[in-house]
Amino acid sequence: MNEFEKRINALRLQFKAERVQISKDAYRTIGHLNNTISQSPFPEVRDTLRAEKERVYEAMRNSHKYNRLCYIQQLEMLNDEYGLHLEKNPSKKQMRRMMAAICKSVEATGESSCTISFGENRRAEIIFS
Repeated sequence: MNEFEKRINALRLQFKAERVQISKDAYRTIGHLNNTISQSPFPEVRDTLRAEKERVYEAMRNSHKYNRLCYIQQLEMLNDEYGLHLEKNPSKKQMRRMMAAICKSVEATGESSCTISFGENRRAEIIFS
């Protein structure tokens, strides 16, 4: 597991823990409101408590939406950063595939070597045997 995979996994675990905590807090408050609603003899108080319960539900839904939005933004940022890292530092598998493609194209022309230039005064000759 590379650095980016570790960071993405840690982000996923953090998102899950935050989601669980939001739900726990909201449901604890809703449970207290339900207990109070059942014990209240006054209809006006019960209606007010039910309205508060709906407000807590809506706050929980909004918190989940915001938490998910933040998670997706952070995940996209990490994926972009990982893409830039791969562009600058290709993996060994990518290097092998690139060399195989170069070898195949050179052999298709009937030659056994090719010259690659890295700017005006830097060149490399690759010989395939």
